[in-house]
Amino acid sequence: MSRSQSNEFSESVSQAHLDLSTMMKRGRSWSGRERHCAYLNLGGGADGAPSRFANVSALSGIDFADDGRAICLSDWDHDGDVDFWVSNRTAPQLRLMRNESAGDNHFLGIRLRGVQNNRDAIGARVTVYPVGNGKSLSKTLRAGDGYLAQSSKCLLFGLGEAAGTERVEVRWPRGETDVYAGLEVDQHLVLTEGGEVKKWARPQAAIALTPSDLELSRGSGAARIPLVTLLKLPAMRYQSFAGEALPVRASGTDRSLLINLWASWCAPCLAELRGFKSRAAELETAGVDVLALALDGVGADKTDPSKAAARAAGLQLPFALGRANEKILAILERLHVRLTPMELQLAVPMSLLVDAQGRVSVLYKGTVGVDQVIADLAHSKRDRAARLLASLGLGGTVLESGHPTIAAAADQLEVTQRFQFAQDMWQGQLVDDAAIQFRDTLALAPDFAAAANNLGLAYAKQGKLDDAVATYEKALELRDDSAVIHLNLGLALEQLASPATAERHFRRALELDSELGKVNNALGMLCAKRGGFELARAFFKRETEISPEFVDGHNHLGMAYLSLNQPKEAVAALGRAVELAPQHADAFNNLGIAFKRLGQRDEAAGAFGRAVELAPMFLPAHVNLGLIHLDRGEPEQAKRCFEQVLELQPNSEIARRNLEKAREMLEK
Repeated sequence: MSRSQSNEFSESVSQAHLDLSTMMKRGRSWSGRERHCAYLNLGGGADGAPSRFANVSALSGIDFADDGRAICLSDWDHDGDVDFWVSNRTAPQLRLMRNESAGDNHFLGIRLRGVQNNRDAIGARVTVYPVGNGKSLSKTLRAGDGYLAQSSKCLLFGLGEAAGTERVEVRWPRGETDVYAGLEVDQHLVLTEGGEVKKWARPQAAIALTPSDLELSRGSGAARIPLVTLLKLPAMRYQSFAGEALPVRASGTDRSLLINLWASWCAPCLAELRGFKSRAAELETAGVDVLALALDGVGADKTDPSKAAARAAGLQLPFALGRANEKILAILERLHVRLTPMELQLAVPMSLLVDAQGRVSVLYKGTVGVDQVIADLAHSKRDRAARLLASLGLGGTVLESGHPTIAAAADQLEVTQRFQFAQDMWQGQLVDDAAIQFRDTLALAPDFAAAANNLGLAYAKQGKLDDAVATYEKALELRDDSAVIHLNLGLALEQLASPATAERHFRRALELDSELGKVNNALGMLCAKRGGFELARAFFKRETEISPEFVDGHNHLGMAYLSLNQPKEAVAALGRAVELAPQHADAFNNLGIAFKRLGQRDEAAGAFGRAVELAPMFLPAHVNLGLIHLDRGEPEQAKRCFEQVLELQPNSEIARRNLEKAREMLEK
């Protein structure tokens, strides 16, 4: 009977949250780093067609790649045109976009003051009738007009070429209307409920804002990404062009490493390598080793790998060279996804700067110069707040240094990043690397029960059962109410031949979560080992009810039925097992035994034959197949089966004895 530990430490997370996270990681951003947009209303078309709009984002000068949240409209400098205040989630938190467009058009600014109505006249509607213009202009004064935004309560009307107004009508919130005739334009006025008009004058105090030249960031094929969370580079080995397997980063080194990914067909890659070669002495002096790994013939690339070797030989590069492989590519893709939030494919050229402590410090997409690499050696020596500021590339102040709550949230994010990368390694079956990452997570957050549980899983997978037990026990000190940890500890203890203690933890897991998968299976196995097949059958049956897709549960239930001499029921359970897992040799072998006990020798031979086909080294299936051939009077086939068993296990007494029977049958 097989056993397996629970490889998930699950917390309650809604499916909607998981779906949203997946979408955002694949580039479905809700706002971050999307350029601001501005559209010009071109007016309605003929015959009542709807208005058309033109994208004037670039012409307007507003298309910054800020993480924008809100916009407020205001005639900030009181010159008759609309200026924009834009707030952002990240730096700069505020931008003032002053409207400096030239022109001779006229305007009228109106501020309202209520008397019988609310003082700010919220809800009032103002209609302006320009001189010589058959169209009126209307606006309503609102208390809020956008997400996280409140524009100026001064209503600004653009009048175009109209040099005056026929009248202005104000319908106050309670329904009364005041009419103001012949108001002069190009000024700001205060209209008080009841008909009073006053000219509003700009305060004499200077505006304490200094204009700056705003430079729009332009697109580039290259990106430099300084990392905030410094993750340990997993252990990897590459193949030199001479065919030798070598570590990507040698143990015990105290030098930085620049890992460069390139391809023989990539012109920018070759230019970059020549640049590294021309300044190799400077890199050496700065303490930077270079490892250039070709991606020719790796992953989806179909290029002949020999072309990379020929290119490298022609360039006569003075640093380490070789070929990447699928494992390196998989690890770097996981690093890339974890550190750059969107699940995008790797592209060459690409480089990673690893610091002297073996931590990935900076990611370069596209070519990078030697000066930048040397300057970036200082990045991993900065504290986290300084690394965060450097990674944004926007300037400003990092709030965590003066706000304990924000600092605590940043600490949690750091822990989460490490834990998720450890999970990436685990899911990629990179067990040794996962163990390292889980240990790093616990070094930052010793009370993180999920990390302790998963480190125990890694230890168990490595065969370090004593370490696994100690780690699970530490996890239970943190979360004694975790059914999963009790289950995993019980499984490790069972492998260490401590069945009584293991059973105690299995039963505690069931108390905490009666629907937890694999617990009933584990208890059933303990009962079966003690000969308690009736109780084992009950546990296995319960397991198949809780986890109907769990193959081993059905296989073990079938074995329990066989132990109770109930072959018909065993056929049903084992049939379900092979239906779920057509490659499960053990289940096919057990199914063959059940058919044999029912006297269905043809079906038994088919099941045993399938088991042998799936697992040619599975000796019990060979023996059972040979025995069924004897029962069917097929000595030649039986002889071949037993001879094959003896080739694999020369001291098999059952094979030797039945081989003699087969030979005797052939001699008659």
